[in-house]
Amino acid sequence: MIFCPRCLDRCIKEAFWVFWAVILLAGCQNSPLPRMRIGSFYGDAAGLVFPEPTELGIHRRSYNFEEKTGLLYTCKGGFIDLGHLREAADRTEYLARITYQNLMQMDTEFSYRIIEPARYRASIIYPQEWVSLPLAEKKRIASEISIQFGQYGAHTSLIWHEVLTWYGFASSGIFSENISSFSWEDPYSDVLGTCLAAEALRHAQYPYEEAMTYLIDATMLKLGVQPAWVAQEAARKIADKWYRGGYYFFVEMKKRNFDVGLDDGMATPWLVPEMCPDAQPRPCPRPTPDALKTYGFQIELELYPVEFEKSKIFKALGADASGGVIRPLTDFPKILEYIKAEGKQLYGETVDQPVLDK
Repeated sequence: MIFCPRCLDRCIKEAFWVFWAVILLAGCQNSPLPRMRIGSFYGDAAGLVFPEPTELGIHRRSYNFEEKTGLLYTCKGGFIDLGHLREAADRTEYLARITYQNLMQMDTEFSYRIIEPARYRASIIYPQEWVSLPLAEKKRIASEISIQFGQYGAHTSLIWHEVLTWYGFASSGIFSENISSFSWEDPYSDVLGTCLAAEALRHAQYPYEEAMTYLIDATMLKLGVQPAWVAQEAARKIADKWYRGGYYFFVEMKKRNFDVGLDDGMATPWLVPEMCPDAQPRPCPRPTPDALKTYGFQIELELYPVEFEKSKIFKALGADASGGVIRPLTDFPKILEYIKAEGKQLYGETVDQPVLDK
């Protein structure tokens, strides 16, 4: 989610899209990495992109003009950022694919990166009976393990993105994205995207992109997706309540959603009060590596930051940045608590509550 005035909205969006189109089209033939989507642009409700729920297009991993991004409003899931959801899904698919390859090769360790510069290292402990299993059984188990780890690893990278942007990281290399860090729709959109990708990958009889296209449409209906004009009304309702202003460098953020599921295992969406009477939020489970134990596997994930912001993040852990490694399972909760405390100091005690403060 990026804030900008309505008068500059179109220019900035076009500039970003042209920039990333050149980068992605130049590299799409050689790079297996998932592509980054541009989040929603905020100014006022008239400056946002609100696609109609019946016209979301076709999900594509490669850069194209067939799929739609922008903001939807759903009664049970609040705002859904389609850009975040689609990117989260493709991160999951990418990581599931490379994990499967390494499992079938019986590698005990592999490394990767996903969009952001940081590198990850996964260490694998196999069950004793793995070597003697029939090939078909290995493929079946490896497929499921890969999907589960793909979800967990993708969600980890998405939390890392929010942490980085809190401390000023710029995906474009130009503008700090602090104002969009932990925005009210991103955490839920991210988790939901990983869940839909996992479901799509389990439907092996359908191509991934086809399955994702169907699942996005079907899930939005289940969440009670609303017409574009309702989404615009929801955006107007939070203006001056959850944020104030419209100029990129002069926006005052008043709300941040830190609920990535680290506390109770569920990411709960923020619903705009009074938009859908009696509607209850529909939480989405946070991906964890715990399910891998069902098959006797253990996969430990480590993160090696290289971004400029890493020293501030290690400060949150009370550790020296020269240590060079973050262990998401134990370190992310500490980092999030530190950031949440900073948020309350900056924006007040209700910063993490979806109420319409004045």
